[in-house]
Amino acid sequence: MTDEGPEDRTEPETQAPVVEEVAEPTFVEVRRTPNYWNFMLLFAVLAAIAITIITFALPYDAETATYSRGTVYGFALLFSVAIGLAIGAVVALIAERVSRRSIRLVEAEKITGTLKDAESPRDEK
Repeated sequence: MTDEGPEDRTEPETQAPVVEEVAEPTFVEVRRTPNYWNFMLLFAVLAAIAITIITFALPYDAETATYSRGTVYGFALLFSVAIGLAIGAVVALIAERVSRRSIRLVEAEKITGTLKDAESPRDEK
């Protein structure tokens, strides 16, 4: 049994397809847009931090309270995070409107390619 190295193997010859590329100059608009999820997540976290501070900083009397501090915190957290998400989305929308003013036109090349038929030995008869 002999080991054949990679240089001992012969592969059938295949012709690479011929591609004709055409470059056309064109102008494109470039602007930065905010990432909505980042804004929404930031405002949700800020709302959660604020409601945590408010809930545990206020005085609490366990004997006269109808709901426990955990229940109040849970409901307040639920509503504040939802409101924080909505405020974050609105702030991202405003940031996007402001960023539309800074649209720049940049020259770019549009490259289109077409596949040319290469003559193959099978086609000749």
